Amino acid sequence: MRRLTDGSPHARLTLAVDVVAIAAFILIGMRSHSDAAAASIFLRNFVPFTGSWLVVAWLAGTYRPPTPVGLVVTLLWVRSWSIGEVLTFALVALIFATMLIGLGRAISAVLGARLFDRRPS
Repeated sequence: MRRLTDGSPHARLTLAVDVVAIAAFILIGMRSHSDAAAASIFLRNFVPFTGSWLVVAWLAGTYRPPTPVGLVVTLLWVRSWSIGEVLTFALVALIFATMLIGLGRAISAVLGARLFDRRPS
């Protein structure tokens, strides 16, 4: 079975920073929607988001050297939302998660280069 990372310290750091970025995304969403600061609400959102991220990252080889095989997986968790609500949520989630993960990746690249004596990629 393939591993989630290639085992390098930099790949592990990047994975950790990505998970922290997802947690920040969830916390910002809770605050902007006036959700109570309950651990159960955080976990209700964090577990499926992070689980989905990790499954897709594992399948796509996000934390391993690139392979020629490309993979696109779409996961939707839909209750009784209208298509407009689903699309709005998906767009907002994509924009903010991309910003937070991008920031985390930039931090990981700089920090990884300093800690592991490599140039940022």
